[in-house]
Amino acid sequence: MSGGVGPTAGGGITLPSMGAPPPPLHPTPTSPTARPHHHYYLFSIKQLNTLGAAAVLAFSTTVPLSDVAFAVLLLPYLLLLARLAFPQRPGKPNPAAPVFPGAGGRLTLAVHTAVGFVVGAALPALYILDGLRAGDTAGVAAAAPHAFLLSAQVFTEGIAAAWPGTFSLPVRAAVPVMYSARRMFAASEWLREELQERDDLGRGPPVPQRRVVAGRALAAANLAFWGFNLFAFLLPFYLPRALRRYYLGSDHEDDGGAHAHLKQQQQPQDEGKKDS
Repeated sequence: MSGGVGPTAGGGITLPSMGAPPPPLHPTPTSPTARPHHHYYLFSIKQLNTLGAAAVLAFSTTVPLSDVAFAVLLLPYLLLLARLAFPQRPGKPNPAAPVFPGAGGRLTLAVHTAVGFVVGAALPALYILDGLRAGDTAGVAAAAPHAFLLSAQVFTEGIAAAWPGTFSLPVRAAVPVMYSARRMFAASEWLREELQERDDLGRGPPVPQRRVVAGRALAAANLAFWGFNLFAFLLPFYLPRALRRYYLGSDHEDDGGAHAHLKQQQQPQDEGKKDS
């Protein structure tokens, strides 16, 4: 017998030996490439709500086909990135680990996420529902593309988070970057349509003044917030840090640790040059 397992007297059935414990039914995910059971995340209430909102907006004819095609084609593009450009291999950092470790970084990111939810999701949803009640079809059509892109982003981020063994950290970081860039165009178009529709009083039924102010304020706030999110946070800080962690090492490696890691790799090369 070998490995603690062998045939019994009855033939075909094998039993583990008394000295070795039986193997676990599900291996413990100790490496970034382990496949834990995260698929339930796709069927959480948050994921189902965002998928339902995106589907309703997509079939309501208020979202341009270009935005729907962007959300649909982004999924196979992320798979290509995960397979060809940034594969999740053994030794790569865990993509589920926070990009900004520490209490201060987590608190700042939580506040930033909460503000983004209120400005980008909660208030526009109330504005769209109020527009449906008031019959403001122009205001609903102007705000719908932005709401659709944000719902599609949340669902796509959930797909990437459900398979950490497939989607590496740079691929997951690319999702908010690409959606934020696309949403900048949607927010600017939203503001332009709000200004035109509200200034031209001859178009459609009269709109209450509160919706005029709310529509312009929401469009301007979303344009400003997501512009700041893209150009002042994602591009200069979040994406470079994700790439640095992916190429240089561990999950909690700071800038000093990254430089030390590079020095350790360069020392054998320098010693070889001196010996020669």
